Amino acid sequence: MLNFTLGLIFGITGTIWYLVFDLKFDFDSNISVNFVIACATCIATAIHFDSVSKQRKDRVWDINKQVLLDLTYSLSEVIKETEKEIAREYQYMNEGEKINDSKGNPFVNLTDKVDYILNVYKPLMNKELVNSIKHHNDIDIRITHEVNNEGLENLDAYLEMQKEHKKLHSFLIKFISEVSGTKNT
Repeated sequence: MLNFTLGLIFGITGTIWYLVFDLKFDFDSNISVNFVIACATCIATAIHFDSVSKQRKDRVWDINKQVLLDLTYSLSEVIKETEKEIAREYQYMNEGEKINDSKGNPFVNLTDKVDYILNVYKPLMNKELVNSIKHHNDIDIRITHEVNNEGLENLDAYLEMQKEHKKLHSFLIKFISEVSGTKNT
């Protein structure tokens, strides 16, 4: 609405100024008409390119919407479970007993979603997003290897992965808000 109002104001102002100068300097009307046609063509071209870029952005969002939302949800579940695991590790360090009240394994769900994205959806996604997910996956693989083979403590592994999960989660939230068009609402 603001663009329409500003366009209307500039159009009326430009018309008044043209009439004032035309009456004073007696412009050639053929040149004036050609100038107005050229300006209108430039404006129509700009509107067309803006429309095409919005359509492309909408297609990208429609294609990736479900996968990105599923990944974000899985990542938020893993963040919650990692926080619980960190609390359990601290409790084990303080009290000596390990309590396992897990109701499923969101870590496997996240791994499946990441593998699906990296192996199937990769060509349809933004390169920066794919690189961020790949970086997260590489760190997960490295930390798992260090825990299993190099004696990395579980608490240290959980803390490091928690940081990586939160970093990817915030990147995903930002990316989703930009691509979905809800960033400015």
